[in-house]
Amino acid sequence: MSIVLAGGGPTSTRPTTIAPFLDACEGITGHVAMLNAGTAEIAAQFAWDYLELLEPLEADVRVVPLDGGPVAEEIRTAGAIVVAGGPTPQYMDSLHPHADLLRERVSGGVPYLGFSAGAAVASANAQVGGYRLGGFEVSPQEWSEGLDELTFRPGLGLVPWSVDAHAAQAGTLGRIVRAVEAGLCGDAVAIDEDTALVKATDGSVSVTGSGQLWWVRASRGGVQVSTQRP
Repeated sequence: MSIVLAGGGPTSTRPTTIAPFLDACEGITGHVAMLNAGTAEIAAQFAWDYLELLEPLEADVRVVPLDGGPVAEEIRTAGAIVVAGGPTPQYMDSLHPHADLLRERVSGGVPYLGFSAGAAVASANAQVGGYRLGGFEVSPQEWSEGLDELTFRPGLGLVPWSVDAHAAQAGTLGRIVRAVEAGLCGDAVAIDEDTALVKATDGSVSVTGSGQLWWVRASRGGVQVSTQRP
């Protein structure tokens, strides 16, 4: 099992940052299923940057639209799975019916790569958007995903921590800190752009890229924030 969660999209992520996923795909049986939000037309429109980033892969990369595509069959037969970035609530709506299958495939050794939204939905308790908590702003509104209050939903359960992305670049660290402090989630991690969290088969976590992970944990009287760097 290799899980790689990138804190940004393809244009802010270097190939070396997702190298652990590329390495894990060597010798896989079957294709790489790249799950993209929207219809086939929309998915194809936004797939080019991802396909360019994944060009080193020898396996066939199939763009799978989450709206109307053969999602379950593609997940079931894929040798590796990529979940792209975009509107997190839409990804959660589309992927939730396939959560059990995704957990089964990934726990069975199928490599998983999530970009931004694809990283957020990998959580057991997924942060899907919002920029206020109790009426107070906790992050920039432009990163709210169209939601007002901080919103958490049952995620795919691939990792035990809630995940936020674009941490240093978008100022989203503040909302995950407040979410942990308010008890909306347990332990959480915010990931910078051009940075990836890599969870290995033995459960160990490492970092790749040019940024850092921001670990947020509840503590007596508040929260504890620590960083992990490559």
